Amino acid sequence: MARQTPDESSAYEDLQLATLAKEGDDIAFEQLFNKHYSWVYSKAYRMLGNYQDTEEVTQDVFIKVWQKLKKWDTAQGSFQAWLNTVARNTIIDAIRKRDRIREAPLSGQPDDDEVPLSQYEDPRPGPDRQLEAREAQEILESALAMVTKPNHRIAWMLRHLEGYSIAEIARILDRKDGTVKIWIFRCTQELRQILVNKGIQWIY
Repeated sequence: MARQTPDESSAYEDLQLATLAKEGDDIAFEQLFNKHYSWVYSKAYRMLGNYQDTEEVTQDVFIKVWQKLKKWDTAQGSFQAWLNTVARNTIIDAIRKRDRIREAPLSGQPDDDEVPLSQYEDPRPGPDRQLEAREAQEILESALAMVTKPNHRIAWMLRHLEGYSIAEIARILDRKDGTVKIWIFRCTQELRQILVNKGIQWIY
């Protein structure tokens, strides 16, 4: 029998815990909560950039997981893939409710880049590429935290990290397509400058 990879082992553990939690096992759910809390928190904070909002949204994510867990099965993918969907939708709902996203359209023409960066990712990277990807992700997250306008950061992340189309982002943020493109363009410019100031080559 082939030895399981860490990812496969983790997915199997999730399956066992989720199955028990679906049957009402509070301890199993607590283990899932403890295992994935930091990952959900990090995902929410990257999008929201505010600790209080992040804490509330992260709690909301796990409340929804608890409420909907009985409806989840392996036909919907791994537990973490399902959790990612619940987290993403909860975060987007929070973004829609926030009053902070208020900015008039800006002048200027962005680069016409209609292909999300996620589509260029190697679906099966080797160990060296995995290490490079983790390091690049840490650098990018640090730079994103320094972006001055939350709406620019959110639009950029929805496009390049979550893979949404311009039209979808426009609907989520209730803005025109052109405004979304400008926000993404301005965020790209600012990220590039932040990295240059740190002496880091632009990685995206």
